Amino acid sequence: MEKYVKIELDGNCTNTNISGFSVDIIEGLDTQISDFTNSTGYIPTKGDTIYLLPGVNIPRIKLKDLALNLGIRVVRDPEKATAFFSGKSSMGKLTTSMWTYAANANEVLEHVKNICTDEFYIERLETAITGSGATTICSDWQDMRNILSNDTAIDYTSSYIYGIEPEYQDVYNAMQSKPIYHESELLTKINGEDSTVIDDIVYEQLKNMFESTDRDNHVLAMEIMANSHYDNSILYLQMLLSDYSNIISNSHTRNHVNFKSLLSYFGWAPRDLGRRNSDNIIKQIEEKGLLTLDMIKRLYQEYSDDIHRNIVYNDVFQIKEVTINPEYLDKLNITSLNLINPEEDSTLEVTATIDDTVTDELIEAAITNIQRAELKSELIALEEELSAEQGSPEEESNNNQIEKTNGDDFEWF
Repeated sequence: MEKYVKIELDGNCTNTNISGFSVDIIEGLDTQISDFTNSTGYIPTKGDTIYLLPGVNIPRIKLKDLALNLGIRVVRDPEKATAFFSGKSSMGKLTTSMWTYAANANEVLEHVKNICTDEFYIERLETAITGSGATTICSDWQDMRNILSNDTAIDYTSSYIYGIEPEYQDVYNAMQSKPIYHESELLTKINGEDSTVIDDIVYEQLKNMFESTDRDNHVLAMEIMANSHYDNSILYLQMLLSDYSNIISNSHTRNHVNFKSLLSYFGWAPRDLGRRNSDNIIKQIEEKGLLTLDMIKRLYQEYSDDIHRNIVYNDVFQIKEVTINPEYLDKLNITSLNLINPEEDSTLEVTATIDDTVTDELIEAAITNIQRAELKSELIALEEELSAEQGSPEEESNNNQIEKTNGDDFEWF
């Protein structure tokens, strides 16, 4: 904790004369602290003594049974505790806040020396700064702005300082150097291994109960949820709390300690109930290290329409391909098409199928066709050559015979 020196000036002080002031040393918590927990993975060991901080939501009857079964003991004296458990509301109950205006301690001290004529107050302020090791002096807005900061010549800032409520100072002191767990570490064990596991069948039954117009069914459904095995039912608990948050919020049993213990398992208070999308549900489960592939598949099955509708904002699910109907793939002579990632497309042009059964007869016929084509080409070339030498084709005889030329006889058939 950081220490501050708080100054409260007398009412007759001015910006040119400080006649007197009171000095207090206050301790402030780190402003980044949101809860007291500093440990995870609590394993109950026979002989453990645990202390529940204010704000923990665990049914005392269930806790008594758990303590008897595990051989642990709940104590009221924090000095005797070997482990502490903190809840969502513990921070707010144990701490107090104060809005202050703060400036550098040495700069304020030098300014006070210049305008305070009473050495008693100056020595008192010096002792407080030196003894506490404080680097900051804080006060209210009027004293800081008009007098202590030398009319804004000294830079100052405004913020909350969080401290421990005086009635819980002994508890806070006893917590130091002790493991502090979140209450959910006990809540996973509170209902026992024999408690109800909400599977697909129980989930559908609970849905029917929530959709009933009978409010008693709503209360009973919430009681079943609160007494279930939290770890093994986590997916369906999340979906029920999301889908029926309005009904649950309007039920008076939402503030029952038994149901609040279920909400505490997720780090929620009754006011935190509300509709959650698939991203929120998956992330909540993943934070507890319980996420499985089957859970993702089941969640997609339940929320596929919503996932598709909001896919642009989804951090978990992705659409990797947009293509066209097979009918149009055939018309375009292609086998596949990826319009989202063309570079990943494996599109192939469709070619005509070829019968790979080749017989000897087919080979022989092909060779004959080739030979005839070659012979025809040679004859045509020879005819053109002879015509050029004899002058004109009109000199041919009517019976298609050609007389001897250069001593050679040719017959055309």
